[in-house]
Amino acid sequence: MSGIGITAARTRQVVTSDGARIAVFEFDPPQADPDLPVLVLAHGWTLSHETWLPVVAELQRRLGVRVVAYDQPGHGRSRLGDGPAEVRDLGHVLQCVLDAAVPTGRIVLAGHSMGGMTVMAWGGLYPDEVASRLAGVALVATAPNLSQRKAIRGEAMAMRVLTRIPGPVPRIPGLSAQMVRNTFGPNPDPEHVAAAGRIMRRTSARTTGLYFGALNRLDEDASLAAFPSVPTHVVAGRRDRLISHRWVREYHATMPWAHLTMIEGVGHMPMYEATGEVADVLAGLLTGEQLPGNV
Repeated sequence: MSGIGITAARTRQVVTSDGARIAVFEFDPPQADPDLPVLVLAHGWTLSHETWLPVVAELQRRLGVRVVAYDQPGHGRSRLGDGPAEVRDLGHVLQCVLDAAVPTGRIVLAGHSMGGMTVMAWGGLYPDEVASRLAGVALVATAPNLSQRKAIRGEAMAMRVLTRIPGPVPRIPGLSAQMVRNTFGPNPDPEHVAAAGRIMRRTSARTTGLYFGALNRLDEDASLAAFPSVPTHVVAGRRDRLISHRWVREYHATMPWAHLTMIEGVGHMPMYEATGEVADVLAGLLTGEQLPGNV
């Protein structure tokens, strides 16, 4: 962690009601600003909190902000519980993290991909928390449903098979590397692609298959209604091949209070591909000087 300019995190483990063991990472700045909310970060499918570290480093270079990140169940250093793997239940996991690491005070939530869906689900489940504590929301490369996604022939069966395979996802020479590259836009930094690939390969086959099913059952459109009183910023890459910018425009149109930043030449991983732009959005939410967006 120190290699990208942040100090080692304090870690804790949170156990959810279904027995999932959630690894939580707390990043304290050298000089904390007590007037700033705490930033809480949720990551995407088959990834881990590490995908947010470039943004954490950039933010703590600018601001004295305390940051809390965590690994979703079955991802990174967290372990699956006995309950169902559903995005709605990830909203409950987020609340468990808040209860343990940030029990009081103002917060800004940022979620990438499945992490953004987690934030939406949390809003629908905990409207009182939204009203009393939430100072800002950033929804990065995400959508409230994937109904417009075109399924790839055979993928559903393959993902069901993965749920029964112990250990990591079997590697297919050439194809596995191509899948990682496809999460980025054109001409990505090879070091970023390698970093994302290492994280993805650590995610078990069972977790990969279970949450693939959860994402395809996702429907959090109604949860967006929890946020109209909260400064909200939607961020998307125009070259995202997983969450189309057209889908993002469509759901953003149902959120007239939200700002939208569309980043040219960027794919599904703006924390790597456009670290400064993502940090700009989060800094604006943290300081109360929200950027206007560019769309």
